[in-house]
Amino acid sequence: MKRAPVHIVDTASVAPADAAHYAELLRQELAPVMRDAGAPMIELRSTSDELGEDVLVQVVWRTEDHAAWNRVRRNFFMDPRWHAAWARIAPLRRGGTRRFYYPLMEESQP
Repeated sequence: MKRAPVHIVDTASVAPADAAHYAELLRQELAPVMRDAGAPMIELRSTSDELGEDVLVQVVWRTEDHAAWNRVRRNFFMDPRWHAAWARIAPLRRGGTRRFYYPLMEESQP
């Protein structure tokens, strides 16, 4: 059974004061690099910044399968834009996770 597409879900914990800036860096700087590497951003969302706790910012990238993710990772890591973006993004992160999600059913086609 082919397990595609793969959704790579990155969830970062950031200070409430940094959440909007963090999301903007993802949209403006990291998303183009990831798209060009072969993993477009398909979703960006967060928890509320009004709860008095760290905000969880979640971004979902899409690849065709896990083997494609390995190529994507090589592609973005070789791109100097990724390193420049990561240098600005990393200090804002207080922690986080990366998870790979696979479909349990076929995606419907339009």
